Amino acid sequence: KDVLIVSSEEGLRESSCARVCAGTTKRGDTAWMNYSSRGVIYIYVDISQCGFVTIPTVTTSLEGNGYQDDSIGATNIYSLTINQFYVQVRDQNVQTASSANYYKWTIDWVAAGFTC
Repeated sequence: KDVLIVSSEEGLRESSCARVCAGTTKRGDTAWMNYSSRGVIYIYVDISQCGFVTIPTVTTSLEGNGYQDDSIGATNIYSLTINQFYVQVRDQNVQTASSANYYKWTIDWVAAGFTC
């Protein structure tokens, strides 16, 4: 295992406690929700299975079958905890949760943090 975390919001821990954990939301059935502003959708992403005990560093991307290249916000992470975060996406073509699932939009993510 070769995971090296060189900085962390909550300080460094033993390198043996470092973990990289990754996942994606369900293609075509992601739990997108409509935000109050038209053209904005959001999703809470559960990372609790990673077992982090400190806030991890998370990177996200938007994957799908159309219009994701026009979207804004997929890499902006909100309310990150050891168990979840959420992402808001704005797009002029894909303006609802059902449209996002039609285009099979998913949030792919990678998190690095400490488990002890």
